[in-house]
Amino acid sequence: MSLLAVCRQFAPLAAVMLGVTVATHTAPAVAKPVDGGRVPAKAVWMMHLDVDAARESTVMQRMEARMMKKYPQAETMLGMGAGMIGMDIRKDLHDVTVYGLDTDKKNAVMIVHADVDRKKLEAMAAKAPGHKTMEHRGYTLHSWMQKGWKQSQGRPVVGAFFQDNLMVFARTKEQVEMALDVLDSKQPSLGENSPLAGRVRPGSILVGRAAEIDPKTKCPVLREGKGYRVAMGESEGMSFYRSRLEMTSAEAAEQANSVTKGLVALGSLRFGKEADVMKLVKAVETMTRGDISMTSWNAKADDVWAVAERAADRIEAKMAERKKQWGAMQKGKGGCDGCKGCEKGECEKGECPMQKGGKSEKKDERRPFREDEF
Repeated sequence: MSLLAVCRQFAPLAAVMLGVTVATHTAPAVAKPVDGGRVPAKAVWMMHLDVDAARESTVMQRMEARMMKKYPQAETMLGMGAGMIGMDIRKDLHDVTVYGLDTDKKNAVMIVHADVDRKKLEAMAAKAPGHKTMEHRGYTLHSWMQKGWKQSQGRPVVGAFFQDNLMVFARTKEQVEMALDVLDSKQPSLGENSPLAGRVRPGSILVGRAAEIDPKTKCPVLREGKGYRVAMGESEGMSFYRSRLEMTSAEAAEQANSVTKGLVALGSLRFGKEADVMKLVKAVETMTRGDISMTSWNAKADDVWAVAERAADRIEAKMAERKKQWGAMQKGKGGCDGCKGCEKGECEKGECPMQKGGKSEKKDERRPFREDEF
């Protein structure tokens, strides 16, 4: 639950990745699981997605192979996309780091490490709505309006190239300038004693850390938290997940632990007859230490893929059935599915319940509960 809440909290930031701008620098960027030199010392949270590590994982490789086999047209579409944006995400995108100096995700800074077609991106930036350029210590900053992005709320996106393959994006000129200064060591970056620093588990694909929690979070667990550290990925054929939640009290830590145990119990009820799924569910381990709640999970990547593949089969089967039902509805009388009422001529065109939100408006005949029954 904690990882899902964290991801949901900062997911909208991914939208700025489609915007591109250009500046100049000489030193090459080096891909690392988490590069503390990219994150300012004042940051209160950060997340890092290692796309190169994801490409090396068994689960991701098999997922890609499955998709390409089932949807061969995807190869062509991805190639067309690469030509349009000047980057082939299948091989050119290496990693993404996002951080904030406060807990408001709208104030986040995103750093994208990718091999891109600089000339193409320069041309795209120049044609963007509301485009203008600014200078900062020899770097060129570009500002534009992200067309079709509802979250923009009339505000521009600002970005710059720190290196030919390292781009910085944020919502304001000041944020991008700060990010460039940190990358240039003009401002301090994370130190060894920072709550956001520390060892990164080998094979980590997603790493998230925070020293403060958004007071507006809707997650009841995080609402009682002071900070977190999460990581998930794959190493030596084993998939893993780790979370460490620092709570406001020992009691809150026990409650967070209970939530995880509750989810495990729920999974056991739902998948109790599926041995391969239960093998993954039972691998979850939890413990508390004072005001710290910790969760650990390890499973063979082969086992994870077996369950994921069967789940994908079920989802695709449901989608195919819904598509079939939708096609039948389009062929039905008056745009409905030709129910018995239509066959008997009992409903007039425009009066069919299937045309009123797609559900029959039958009266609820369920008997209400009586107090003496409990």
